[in-house]
Amino acid sequence: MPQVKSILAVCRHAPYGHTIAREGLEAILACAAMDQVPEVLFINDGVFQLLDQSPDAIGEKNLRRNLQALPMFGVETLHICRRSLEDRGINPENIEIPGAEIELLENPGTFIARFDQVLSF
Repeated sequence: MPQVKSILAVCRHAPYGHTIAREGLEAILACAAMDQVPEVLFINDGVFQLLDQSPDAIGEKNLRRNLQALPMFGVETLHICRRSLEDRGINPENIEIPGAEIELLENPGTFIARFDQVLSF
């Protein structure tokens, strides 16, 4: 039986202005639906995806539903780069995804190096 490879999805882009953030979350959900649940890391401008937003004014759909679906698909821990939050003035206490545990990382490079496959969105 082949060994299952560990997968990390790195969400590094802001949620709006392009489709990569939405497509990344959809890819994570698709992997999880196929019993290949990846770990997820939010870093750089990807941390903005975690904030509750109202993108209706710019004609975009809110990504909140996709984020809230992650725990239902087995993604129970969201790893977040602490420095990315600090650099953007985001208080970690303002991040809440029902059913998900938030884990702040001091050294995301070491964390990323643990995985066999890394997907970047």
